[in-house]
Amino acid sequence: MSPAVRHVVPVDPKHAEGVVAEVYRQVKSELGVLGPAVTMFSPAPELLAPVWSLLRESLLVGGPEERRAKEVVATVIAVRNGCRFCTDAHVTLLHAAGEPELAEALRAGAAPPEWAALAAWAAAPTARGPFLAEAAPRFIGTALVFELITRMVKVLAENEAPSPVLATRLGRSVGSRLLRQAMAADLAPGASLPLLEERPQWARGTAVREPAWAAGSPVGRAYGAVRSMAAYGSMLLSDAAVESVARTVGARGTDLADAVPELAGGAALPREAGLGARLAVAAALAPGAVAASDVASWRGEVFTDHCVVHLLAFGAMTAVDAVQDEIETRNVDA
Repeated sequence: MSPAVRHVVPVDPKHAEGVVAEVYRQVKSELGVLGPAVTMFSPAPELLAPVWSLLRESLLVGGPEERRAKEVVATVIAVRNGCRFCTDAHVTLLHAAGEPELAEALRAGAAPPEWAALAAWAAAPTARGPFLAEAAPRFIGTALVFELITRMVKVLAENEAPSPVLATRLGRSVGSRLLRQAMAADLAPGASLPLLEERPQWARGTAVREPAWAAGSPVGRAYGAVRSMAAYGSMLLSDAAVESVARTVGARGTDLADAVPELAGGAALPREAGLGARLAVAAALAPGAVAASDVASWRGEVFTDHCVVHLLAFGAMTAVDAVQDEIETRNVDA
């Protein structure tokens, strides 16, 4: 049983239409399960599609052996960011890949020696790692998409509590049986890219800048689309509030904290702008600290679920892009 999505109402799979219905179909077919890590984006379909595309083209493509290694990356990031739901989900997927001892060791924060180099890379990704150069865009994309998803789950999943079914090793082992076929699949790249063409009128014509580490690849296209669509959340804030978010994240770094740090220049912001900037910074740096009252105070009678998802994604991507910028810089300098 998955935790409920909070603060926004996701699109019910029974009533999904258009791009949301197609994303849901692909997720159930290829990932094996449709859960809150995907549905929480559904109030903003133009974000849902590229996030799924980045997840698919990074994590799911490359064959079963590479998938197992990327599940290690996803698990390390989930554990480090304190996302209990994501941790148990990916530990269960490693069980499904036939790696129960590896799965439980990672859950406990101790990578076996043969996986230590990859686990260390996941904790501090660089342009090159313990994988083939051809696979680098997919490994980097996996690291970045889970920096985003773990933050958003911690905000938008109800208490981000572990599933009772997956709370024990036995439960994770039993639950993994339903996912073995999906874990063994060898998916062709690019099947999610047509979803990126389904943009609303207001988003058409937006430039999508692919990162240097994945330029010309499906991962690069998807990451550029996520970044482009998340940036629309900044339009819900004043220029001064956007600057406050950038300065706060830039000064604080990207490691998660238990409390929202003080906003840089926050004292000069009007109340509503300050509330929005604080929510964006929370999504970036302290997603577990966001309360229902924080969201309600900002949205008032004006902002919709669509706006909430965009604002939080903008904040989370501010941190994710900071990680990406370091990787891209190292890649260019290499």
